[in-house]
Amino acid sequence: MLSFLIVISSLACALFLIIGIARLIFKKSAKKYFLIALGSLVVFLPCAIISGNQIEKEKAQEAQMQKEREARIEKKPAKTASATVKPTLKFVEAAGIVYKMVNVEDPEDGINKSKFIKENVMKGYLATKMKKHVYMYADTGKSGEWVQVTYDDKDDMVKKVEMSPNLEKKVVASVNKEKAKETAKKEDAQKKADEQKQAEQKKQEEAKKLEEQKAQQEAQAKAAEEKRKQEEAARIAEEKRVAEQKQKEQEALQAKQQAEAEQAQREAEEKAQQEAQAQQQQQTQTATFQNCSEVRAAGRAPIRQGEPGFQAKFDRDGDGIGCDQ
Repeated sequence: MLSFLIVISSLACALFLIIGIARLIFKKSAKKYFLIALGSLVVFLPCAIISGNQIEKEKAQEAQMQKEREARIEKKPAKTASATVKPTLKFVEAAGIVYKMVNVEDPEDGINKSKFIKENVMKGYLATKMKKHVYMYADTGKSGEWVQVTYDDKDDMVKKVEMSPNLEKKVVASVNKEKAKETAKKEDAQKKADEQKQAEQKKQEEAKKLEEQKAQQEAQAKAAEEKRKQEEAARIAEEKRVAEQKQKEQEALQAKQQAEAEQAQREAEEKAQQEAQAQQQQQTQTATFQNCSEVRAAGRAPIRQGEPGFQAKFDRDGDGIGCDQ
């Protein structure tokens, strides 16, 4: 929380100070921004002082603990037994195994650590019982390197491991090296897994993209086909409508022409009839007959008195009707 306040207050102070300076350059009011920057600075300074004191205190505590640890290790005597046994493992390897076993998170994982150490790991080294439950394993080469192990009340499980300063440095370096290798191996495996995951994800994304493109193309093709069918149906319907319209217009034209022809024919017949009648009337009106034979030949018999061409000689019986016999 303190670090967060330091970061936020410092950023706020810098930001509002820059804004205030910029507003002064452009001749605008900047008082508010300078006040905010000042307030941020007031928050930043005590937080920074407190944080610095905490860091110094932690460093001092860590240095003190390191000194006490080194002093405790230096006071340990390098005792050895009178017997000499040829080592089967290098001392650093054996001590490293002890060191790592002590740092197992679950001490109740089914391994009898003290028995394993006594019968296997430390075989070939001088073992001295310092006091109850405390054993020292010293290098037979008398290099001064040693490991002191404290067991539990049953003299079974390892509770504590101490070792000479030089050996501790070697073991710590060895453990750190192995941890670094293990970390590098895990990081490499994680990297490969991430790369494989990314490749698989990329492959899935590409497959999905291809499927989407295919679906889009199919949808576009389907839409185009549907549009083509609609346009074809509309074209056929339009052609049918136009054909029907033309047929209707043709039929109407034919009916009109027929009606006009019939009307013209009727008018021609009527005109001809009228002309024939007029001609006949004219002929009748102007015709003069010599005898009844001519009257009959003209289709006028019997001819009545008052009709054109009537003559008294045609009416022998005097009844007003001539050429009736």
